[in-house]
Amino acid sequence: MQRRHFLIASSALLCAPAAIIASRELRVTEKQGSDFSPIISAASDSSGNRIGVWQADSWQYSQPIQHRGHDSFFHRQRQELLFFSRRPGRELYVVDARNGSVLHAIQSEDGYHYYGHGCVSADGRYLYTTENNIHDDGAGCIGVYDCEQNYRCIGHMDCEGIGPHDLALMPDGDTLVIAIGGIKTLPSRGRTTLNPENLAPALHYLDLSSQRVIEKVPAPHFQLSLRHLDVSPDGRVLVGAQFQGKLPSDKPLVYLHRRGQALSAMNTAELALHFQRDYIASVSIDDHGEWAVTSCPRDNMVCLWNMQSQSLAQVWTVRDCAGAVYDAAYQQFILSNGDGQLLALVPGKRTLTQLAYSVGTHWDNHLTLRV
Repeated sequence: MQRRHFLIASSALLCAPAAIIASRELRVTEKQGSDFSPIISAASDSSGNRIGVWQADSWQYSQPIQHRGHDSFFHRQRQELLFFSRRPGRELYVVDARNGSVLHAIQSEDGYHYYGHGCVSADGRYLYTTENNIHDDGAGCIGVYDCEQNYRCIGHMDCEGIGPHDLALMPDGDTLVIAIGGIKTLPSRGRTTLNPENLAPALHYLDLSSQRVIEKVPAPHFQLSLRHLDVSPDGRVLVGAQFQGKLPSDKPLVYLHRRGQALSAMNTAELALHFQRDYIASVSIDDHGEWAVTSCPRDNMVCLWNMQSQSLAQVWTVRDCAGAVYDAAYQQFILSNGDGQLLALVPGKRTLTQLAYSVGTHWDNHLTLRV
């Protein structure tokens, strides 16, 4: 990219396609066909909450659920879709990727609940989920499930932190990186933060062979709750924070990490970035480790980052935009929002392209590809 553009419009992106096209400042082009890979997501509409796969301009299949979903994972070896409940939910759904039927509805072990994220081992045998150990006064842990035994829970690993949220398998195939939010909650108190003065957010690396945490990287400030992350092919970790103090904080919210080093704030010096709500939702890196996207639904912004220079490249205003995932087949990031839109973000292009629009659909916070 020869120069950077700051593309924040004066008003939020409207949900009606006609309004989008008419507003040139918003830099959104008309829908140009359904050129994107099928997406996996939770959503809600007038009928309630659902999980499923969206392809082209409609659900390929979906299933109703009783609660809000959060993140999902495509188990490629088994051709199964995994859907995780939003905190403090206890439900995990396993769906057949070929026909959309629910194979298993798993409940967390007694005394535990999910934080909404999970990933599988390199060989596909085990599922790892971030969980809250309620009986241990809210200690964080990683649930281990045997995928070959109908996802039976076979134990928990201590992640040595409160409020583990997102996690991912590192390229070495034997290490988990875990975003430790530091926020203590208990179901009996709802989503109330019980330790506002004693947060300890960090990135933790857990060795799967020894089941021990082998590296801890503290957040630069005790109120910078680290929540969502992604890993580049060469092992760099990009993590987004949600500030838990007085807002706005004027603190950096996106950090890069390399093993053995401290967290390094992504540079926004050339494009002044001013948050009011200090909340990063999804984090997504492309398949070459060159570009990354973070969504900021409470500030109605989407940011594109240059991973080589560690700097902010572009910003768009997109109302309630939370989901973001890289679609390698079409060399684009796919974004979703609470207004039923799916949008394409291509690094180097000034405009976003609308891929699909579903009246009355409210996409949840995260997207996964079924590829």
